[in-house]
Amino acid sequence: MNPFVGSVQQLLQEAYEGTPTQSWFSDHGEGSGLFATLTSVSAQHASRTLVTGGSSIAGHTNHLRWSLAMSNALMRGEQPSRDWAESWVVHSVDDAAWLASQQALRLEYDTLQTQLEHGFNPSNPMMMTAGIALVAHAAYHLSAIRQMALVVNKS
Repeated sequence: MNPFVGSVQQLLQEAYEGTPTQSWFSDHGEGSGLFATLTSVSAQHASRTLVTGGSSIAGHTNHLRWSLAMSNALMRGEQPSRDWAESWVVHSVDDAAWLASQQALRLEYDTLQTQLEHGFNPSNPMMMTAGIALVAHAAYHLSAIRQMALVVNKS
């Protein structure tokens, strides 16, 4: 495997799944990744915004799912919608929609990890930049969601 692809996979794993020991950019240990953080939040709390006009955890989750789905489609050679506003249409969820949202995010993440292994060309400068952007994007949203979870889970 190409070392760059392996690094992108490892860093995405840290953001989404967490890491039990050493980490590169986030806390480590149980519950450190995005998936564990999301399961610690109820649908009611995931639907809460902290500031007027702000996004909810459910909104961030759908946005991440959308961005991974777009990346997966691009790696399959498709031309998906690039309407960024479309990725932020979710604001609130009920229990069933919250569970489905988390499962859909996990599916896109798992698909991406497979796509990176088999369909990612790091010799293409655009693809290399996309790989770096995927990591930065995941790290940003992990941070935002973890901070929001600290607030909503206390109320």
